[in-house]
Amino acid sequence: MRPPGDILLIACYELGHQPLSVAWPAAFLERAGYTPAVMDLSVEPFDAEKVTRARIIAIAVPMHTALRLGVIAAKRIRTLNPTAHICFYGLYAALNADELLAEACADTVLAGELEDQLPGRWPPRRARQAGVPRAGTPRAADDQEVHAR
Repeated sequence: MRPPGDILLIACYELGHQPLSVAWPAAFLERAGYTPAVMDLSVEPFDAEKVTRARIIAIAVPMHTALRLGVIAAKRIRTLNPTAHICFYGLYAALNADELLAEACADTVLAGELEDQLPGRWPPRRARQAGVPRAGTPRAADDQEVHAR
């Protein structure tokens, strides 16, 4: 999982702001010796070459618009690279985990603040499929949820 581009981090929409939802995970992965590729769909076109090269594709969905765009991207990713492991993460991934997994958009959904734990999660492990705690449920930083189909 360490060759350049094996991990692809995708930002879909950040209201015109810098995509910290991929910048932070990229920094933590790079610090651990990985070389993730990054694609920001709000400012650059969908790059089929990056998608076909990746083995793990993590889609950041910190808000509703990003979730909707991420689902569209995931469907296109499945067509171009059906063997890639697709992971959704971010606030709206957690809130919509059951739907993302049921519709086969995601293989894994990660919840919580997880950047510092990402290197230990790649490649993602298969985990139990389960519902995500309701919005407002307090979570400790080290109590991360992993959901898989």
